[in-house]
Amino acid sequence: MEEVAAMYFDELVDRRFIQPVSINFNNEVVSCTVQVMVHDLIAHKSAEENFLVVVDYNRKNLALSHKVHRLSLQLGDAKYAKISANIRKSQVHSLGVFGVSECMPCIGEFKLVRVLNLQLSDRRHGNQDLSIDLSRVSELFHLRYLKIVCDICIKLPNRMRGLQCLETLDVMDTPRGTYVPWDIIYLTRLLHLSLPPHTNLLDWSVSDDLSLCRPNHLQDLCISTPPSSDYDHLERSMYALDYVMYEHDSLKTVKLVAHGSSVSYGDTSKARVRWVLDKATHNLQRLDLSPSPVVFYKLYLWMKKLGNLCILKITVDVLSLNDVEILSGLPALTALSLYVKRSPCAKIIFGTAAGFTALKYLKLRFMSGISWVKFEADAMPHLWKLRLVFDAIPPMDQRLDLFSVGDQWKQYRHGTELISIEHMTGLREVSAKFVGLAARLECVSAIGIVSNHPSNPIIDVQLVDSCSHGAKR
Repeated sequence: MEEVAAMYFDELVDRRFIQPVSINFNNEVVSCTVQVMVHDLIAHKSAEENFLVVVDYNRKNLALSHKVHRLSLQLGDAKYAKISANIRKSQVHSLGVFGVSECMPCIGEFKLVRVLNLQLSDRRHGNQDLSIDLSRVSELFHLRYLKIVCDICIKLPNRMRGLQCLETLDVMDTPRGTYVPWDIIYLTRLLHLSLPPHTNLLDWSVSDDLSLCRPNHLQDLCISTPPSSDYDHLERSMYALDYVMYEHDSLKTVKLVAHGSSVSYGDTSKARVRWVLDKATHNLQRLDLSPSPVVFYKLYLWMKKLGNLCILKITVDVLSLNDVEILSGLPALTALSLYVKRSPCAKIIFGTAAGFTALKYLKLRFMSGISWVKFEADAMPHLWKLRLVFDAIPPMDQRLDLFSVGDQWKQYRHGTELISIEHMTGLREVSAKFVGLAARLECVSAIGIVSNHPSNPIIDVQLVDSCSHGAKR
């Protein structure tokens, strides 16, 4: 179904009905728009075919047909909202509710709903005693898609095993106190699962066996780090994730999100875990573990078996030549983001024989110094975008242990660039971001950390305050 939808979307783009606004490194449309005339045509045909009914409680609505299959309720900040008596709730197949939670209709009355999208808020912000009772979701036996975004606690049913049609469950953006019942492990059609921040996979263990391995068709899993800096807690959570990946050969995406109150990847005083996967998941296409407290101290040869891996985001302790060799052998890798905790002593060379034949996007973030890196001419032949991020630059007036190798320190001390980029024919964009160094612009300019071939795109230099969350200055 997703492939068919993507095909139709691409056809609309080709016919200029949809205009791309932003295209990523993989030539995929990230955001788009339509012309005014096309928008009016879509709205007219939608009303004519009764495709979608939008009820905006901040505006005056016209008479509504009783045959509504797709209903969108725009509650806004309305103090009182009631669904028109003309609408037969039993015929609604898709329901979206947006706005204040006090006016949300009774979910259990939409017996045949297949798609349920709830994006709710509460006027009384900060009241942790409030909750929204969605226990009647368990009665929606035709439900295929459930997404909840809310700033107050959600009470899901104690049992959801009866939702055998459910394919997508996304409750990642819900606050503390929202718990997903363990019996979702018996939903055999579940493909996409995004869990709340405080979910611990070990809570779903049965006896000595982690039963999350039961939904054998699970393709996408998104979880967050536990809200604790306790090393044992973090290690046990990663053990559970390791087991899930071991048992689910169907997994295509694994994403680990650093929880807001959890371990900061830039704080070495907090707990960190050294993770070693026991088995390569052959169908894995995306592995996103960064930034997070999960650190790879070295990469292992089994990663070469990830022949379908397209997107990889990880934190490594020290980037080594062996790591580069392993990563270069991934034939489908198109996007690579590496967070490097400590600079290596050896020079890292990305050469023409180094592989990376499919790579289009590369991000290197140096978290405590600068590595000695060289991109040789025509290395990474399909690379479009190169991003370099520096969290710290060693002071010029002292020698740090980070630069213990004489040649490397000598090159830095005399102002010769540590990072050299020779002519790369496919390169379209190069950026260098310096975090927390806005007051040291003269130092950054004088050092000339990055050397760029004149035929390459001009480097977009950004100075960012650490408190500005990535805002460009």
